[in-house]
Amino acid sequence: MNRSMSAQDTFGCALAELWARDGIVVDDSEALAHRVATLCASGDDGVKAASELLTRSGVRARWNETLRHDRAIALASRIRPLVAEPLLDVLAGDGSICHALSALGVSAMAATERCGDYETSLLPSHVAFRPFADDFDLSPFEASTALVSAVLHHEPDPVRLLCALAQAAIPRWIVVENCVTAAFSRPFHQLADRFFNTCLNQFGIPCADQHRTLNEWVDLLAGYGTVVVMEEDFVVPGIPFPYSLLVVDCDDRRAHQRC
Repeated sequence: MNRSMSAQDTFGCALAELWARDGIVVDDSEALAHRVATLCASGDDGVKAASELLTRSGVRARWNETLRHDRAIALASRIRPLVAEPLLDVLAGDGSICHALSALGVSAMAATERCGDYETSLLPSHVAFRPFADDFDLSPFEASTALVSAVLHHEPDPVRLLCALAQAAIPRWIVVENCVTAAFSRPFHQLADRFFNTCLNQFGIPCADQHRTLNEWVDLLAGYGTVVVMEEDFVVPGIPFPYSLLVVDCDDRRAHQRC
């Protein structure tokens, strides 16, 4: 990415690159990608117009299938070796990662999500589900590992969620996050959130603007235990920016001081 470009232009280029990379074929893809980025950046009416463009072009349906299937498999293959069962998928979205982990042999698994945030669920029938409670009490799950995948940057108060993990005595946390970099700025990630939450689909997830660099994520998580960056800046299908994968082995004394 050209670091001198605006967030809007960078996002348009990222969309065009993603469609080409993931086989989402559309006529004049580069022009459509930049049109979608421009509309999405222009406000609520533009977001609606961009959403209609994506639907009419067929991009929306193919992209969502890539997210549900290929993205989930790519993440699950990285997460699986790190899991000590039972696993709790915290704010699990549509359940697609649980579905992929189940196919890889994770059997003792539970999930939680806010009611009404997702219209459809891909959770396997054997995965225990509870709505995410307003009191953030995760202790009933009795999990050994918590998966927190692309969640923290959406939370208005990520510290509250991290303290909930610590207070539930979940010893290992697997964290997947997108990170602010020179190529993918904070305004870029703000636009990407708006796009994924209100344009490509309409989710109840807030655009809380808790975006951080990798070092800032490590510093935040280190308040709760030992942090290891397992993989930095890797690309998965359906996502126009890289993720990083971190593991936190919780330290009760450190977490108690933090919370």
